[in-house]
Amino acid sequence: MSAEEAASDSSGSTTSDVSPCTRDILTDIHSLLNDEELTDIHLMPESSDGGDETVTAVPAIKALLAARSPVFRRCLYGEWRETQSNHDNDNDDDVLQVKLDYSGRVLQLLVEFCFTDKLTSLTDSNAKSNSSTLEEKVRLLTQLNGAAHYFDIPKLEHDIQKHLNAMMSQHPSLACAILDEASKVPSGEELGLLAMERIHDLPKAALLLWDHNHQQSHCNNSNIASTINNAVNNAYNGCGWGERGGVIALNASLLEQVIFDEQSSASELTKFLCLQKWVEGCRHVVSLDDFELPRKMDDSVDNVGEEEEEDEILSSRTPKLKHSGKASVSPPSPPAYKDDALSDGQHEQRLIIARHLAEKLDLSLIPASDLSSTITESNLISAHDLYQAYRLQALNAERSKSRVFVEGAGLAEVNGTYIQGGVHEGMPMYKKEGVWRGREEVFRIFLCTFSNGNRSWSLSIVPKGKAPGKTTDIDFYECPVSYGKSVGLGSPLFGGSDNLIPNKGWKLVSYGQSPVPKFSLVGGCLEDA
Repeated sequence: MSAEEAASDSSGSTTSDVSPCTRDILTDIHSLLNDEELTDIHLMPESSDGGDETVTAVPAIKALLAARSPVFRRCLYGEWRETQSNHDNDNDDDVLQVKLDYSGRVLQLLVEFCFTDKLTSLTDSNAKSNSSTLEEKVRLLTQLNGAAHYFDIPKLEHDIQKHLNAMMSQHPSLACAILDEASKVPSGEELGLLAMERIHDLPKAALLLWDHNHQQSHCNNSNIASTINNAVNNAYNGCGWGERGGVIALNASLLEQVIFDEQSSASELTKFLCLQKWVEGCRHVVSLDDFELPRKMDDSVDNVGEEEEEDEILSSRTPKLKHSGKASVSPPSPPAYKDDALSDGQHEQRLIIARHLAEKLDLSLIPASDLSSTITESNLISAHDLYQAYRLQALNAERSKSRVFVEGAGLAEVNGTYIQGGVHEGMPMYKKEGVWRGREEVFRIFLCTFSNGNRSWSLSIVPKGKAPGKTTDIDFYECPVSYGKSVGLGSPLFGGSDNLIPNKGWKLVSYGQSPVPKFSLVGGCLEDA
């Protein structure tokens, strides 16, 4: 493609488009974009990554590039000028050719901004060249941000970051694509941190394309994994609310950092589903050379009896699970594969990596219904780990787990079903996942004792890593235990008989909104004073 054809994709006004009475200096400078008569430099792309390989040259004017970028000024008129050469020139127009390690599309956008102070050809939905998907756009903008940083054009950097933030707010799954692309750019740390912050706040939305606004009310608590899987499959098949991105956009080197990040509010089930979806749909070519997979000890002699027992127990529950009965000495050698993310060999590579990372999961925190279905059928968890998890689930099942149903609260985010999980001050706690001020959180109902000795039931958010009942809690509603019947230290769930969550007597505190909620206990007794 010629320079004229390559430039035709970038939008730009010409002097003939504007009335002479309304033209100003900005309009006239804008009109110089792609004016071949005044062109004295061609920027030549050396990289085709994320760009159009048919773009062979991007026309520009040296003086305007130098005016917008100190780096271009030094390169074209200053200390680097003597290093430039026209030896690659094939024409007689004395047009300077400068090769740059960026794609042709990135160079087009860079020149467009230098001339117009805008990125109309990318952000205008009516622009001729604007047919990219959202993921392609954010990857291109991330590459352009790297170029803006290198050429010292801070306004372009600021505009790109503002635009990417807006796109991540509307489509959190794009944060994964931005993070992945930023990891390839030398100056991508700042954008990477912005993307990680979005993933921290909304892990299910960012990694699994979960739409809290639409899908939370349809979540079936009896099998959460199935509900999430259906939503994810719809999104990845083009029927969802986000336009790709998500965990499958991450390269293998980022997988552990993102899924098991300590600041993330992701549940163990969410982490598992991320591994599962990455194995099924990752579009990157991966290699085991990027990982230091530990060699397994050959302990088959010591554990053969135990594993035979585990296999017998699992045989009726895991018909699709393949288990040899002996631990292998090292990870199996994957078959040869093509440089194609969809090849069978690449799938085997991803499976080995995901199995290794799955060992970090705490399976005891995953609901039994999901453990016996989605987790078992995935072939990501070893027979030994499944056996131990089943044992823990069986022990937990001996305690009658109740659920508290909260409804009618003025603050809609707290309404829903709370499942018993954990103990505080000898009393069971109840929890529910939800979103509060744009961040995925866990709402909890628990009993706490204040510094003056008074005790109250609280409906609050407990910050990650903090104990309940502290000043760091985000409190919404509370009810003193002195309301209605006298409450002791026992619990119908833990051997007592009269310590019950009140249905009435709740009041607003801190962040709550009127009216106060009503409470009902499913699978247990609830005090109705």
